[in-house]
Amino acid sequence: MQVQPMKVGELIRQLSDLDPDLEVVMSRDAEGNGFSPLSGLEVGHYDADCTYSGEWSESSEVAPENSVAFWPVN
Repeated sequence: MQVQPMKVGELIRQLSDLDPDLEVVMSRDAEGNGFSPLSGLEVGHYDADCTYSGEWSESSEVAPENSVAFWPVN
């Protein structure tokens, strides 16, 4: 079964009932082989190579905003 990418609206719905003081951590990979706290986010352009990987860049006229990237502390 293919996992669908999450949209901002779904993220907001899932976060809306949580304690706003909870720390946000990110998994290094789908298997949970390490975690890092979230340090920030940035809106940009994501170009998928396949269903699970691709390239992200700052947005431009050629590559308009279509995603938000979450950056880990490490």
